Amino acid sequence: MSLHAQLSPEAAARLAALQRQSTLTSILISFLVILLFGLLLAFIFIVPTVKEVEMVVAYTNPSLTEEKVDTRKPTTRPQQKPSAPSSARSMVIAAATSSSLALPQMDDPVSDPTIDFGAATDFGEGLDSFGEGQAAGGGGGFGSANQASGGLKGSLYDFKQKPNGKPIAYDLGNPNEFIERVLRLQRSRYSDAALRRHFEAPNSLYLTHLAIPFSAAAEGPSYFGAKDLMQPSGWVAHYRGRVKVPKTGKYRFSGLGDDYLVVLVDGKVRLVGSWSDIQPAVANGWTPTEPTGKFHSPFYQVRLVYGDWLNLREGQEIEVQIALGERPGGHVGFLLHIEEEGVSYRKDGSGRPILPLFTTTPFAPEERERLTKAFGSYEFEWDQVPIFSQR
Repeated sequence: MSLHAQLSPEAAARLAALQRQSTLTSILISFLVILLFGLLLAFIFIVPTVKEVEMVVAYTNPSLTEEKVDTRKPTTRPQQKPSAPSSARSMVIAAATSSSLALPQMDDPVSDPTIDFGAATDFGEGLDSFGEGQAAGGGGGFGSANQASGGLKGSLYDFKQKPNGKPIAYDLGNPNEFIERVLRLQRSRYSDAALRRHFEAPNSLYLTHLAIPFSAAAEGPSYFGAKDLMQPSGWVAHYRGRVKVPKTGKYRFSGLGDDYLVVLVDGKVRLVGSWSDIQPAVANGWTPTEPTGKFHSPFYQVRLVYGDWLNLREGQEIEVQIALGERPGGHVGFLLHIEEEGVSYRKDGSGRPILPLFTTTPFAPEERERLTKAFGSYEFEWDQVPIFSQR
């Protein structure tokens, strides 16, 4: 006889519930396992598609810019000198900018240099009459290579090149390119540091007097040994030295430069006698004295400029700096007088006092003859000439 145990109705109901829960759990676990397995297969076998985007990189060259100095731009151009001959080549890099300064054409262009001093109209023969490869006399023209000449030591600088000779952007058609650079030099009192910003010609010259008749602009670089190193435009020559005053009195400089002439005494500007189109800007507030604008210079009809009166005493040592330059190329001409107050000077047919040239040495007879021939009807005083000798 065997015994069979029977579950109570409550136990049977609980057991059935546990079975249902176990079945649901098994089904859920199976679903999750299948899902996980499917995701794993997707990562292994399915290669994602990546869209490659081409990147475009643009490069720009840094622009070469010059430090700009605020300047007063010329507003008038009463006289324009002739342009360079068409055969002259320019190897500068033109800046990609336009000038705000309009350069009007002359109504009646002058094809040949002429002046009018009463009855005489001859101009002379120019700097070429001084000879090949040698500056005039013992230190005239652009100077002499002979240090013993007793002249002020000078060097030539090119605005179109860096000190190492590499060209820089320089627009010959824009006068402000030249004006900004000479103003920077003037404000520095022509310091060595400011001059070293520019290419320097190989040779130094010694200037005893400044009287360069109307000549080719290439003469400047040629005399300083830079004929093949720079174009005859956008350059400045600077001379410096200490001299002794010959006699107590009141003196002043006068003259004119085509295109640029400035004289400093003991670091102060005492004469700015530049070409009429740039004179207001490079004067930079300096004011000329009478009779500026009254008498013609030997360069076309542009008029002489007279500088500050200076009270000087005999034996006094002063530092004199002379800077002269050429802006667009073509032709140049420079002239520097010295005048002593109280001296009675002869006058020419226009009433201009005939003044001596500023000089550091006496004039030899042959030098007087060369200058007289080169400047034609424009006369100089040869008897009353103060000599500002080197110390």
